[in-house]
Amino acid sequence: VLSFFFIGLMSMMIPLCSLFGALIAVCLIMGLFDGCFISIMAPIAFELVGAQDVSQAIGFLLGFMSIPMTVGPPIAGLLRDKLGSYDVAFYLAGIPPLIGGAVLCFIPWIHSKKQREINKTTGGEKMEKMLENQNSLLSSSSGIFKKESDSVI
Repeated sequence: VLSFFFIGLMSMMIPLCSLFGALIAVCLIMGLFDGCFISIMAPIAFELVGAQDVSQAIGFLLGFMSIPMTVGPPIAGLLRDKLGSYDVAFYLAGIPPLIGGAVLCFIPWIHSKKQREINKTTGGEKMEKMLENQNSLLSSSSGIFKKESDSVI
């Protein structure tokens, strides 16, 4: 999640860099967090979809990532032609990672909410099964005691 936020923020900071050293620092930080994103992509996909569908999930993710990477540079060129600067293109390029990071913040909350709902439904079913088992155990055990008491008398 932090990698998405930093990638978005660093993209938006590129137009603000007036010194070459600042541009190198921003690109270095952006590359570092992009590497973090690439390295955690597989574990996140594994956690979300499971072991059997992880390759397909990564394929979909890379496929969807290729769309803005292919369409983005020509749009940035059009913005440069119309506005005379790449600044707006860099600001707009930073928005999707920020939104993606915000969406990723909600995934654990949604997952825990679904888990609580599952626990509530299965918890009630488990309680009913336990009560049924207890009742059947009590009825069968009371029959055993009756038989023993009948045989003793």
